Amino acid sequence: MNNNIHNKAFVLLERLWLGGIAIGIGGVIYFLVVKDNDSALFFFGFFILSSIIYLMRRRQGKKHKAYLEHKERENKKKH
Repeated sequence: MNNNIHNKAFVLLERLWLGGIAIGIGGVIYFLVVKDNDSALFFFGFFILSSIIYLMRRRQGKKHKAYLEHKERENKKKH
C-alpha cells in the first residue's frame, strides 16, 4: 500500500473516533437533561471507550509517521 493511503487511513480513523467522542458527550448531556440517568451512563461509557481508542489511534499514527520518516532518511543515506 502507498504511504499516502496509510496516512489518510490513520487520519480518517482518528476523526471517526473523535466523532464518537462528540456523540458520547452529546448523548450524556441530552440524557442528563431529560433525567434518564441509565442512558446517560451508557453514553458516558461510550465516551470513555471512544476517547481511549482515539488516543491509541493518534499515538499509533504518530509512531507510524516517525517510522516512515526514519525509513526515508535511511533510504536517502543509501543513495
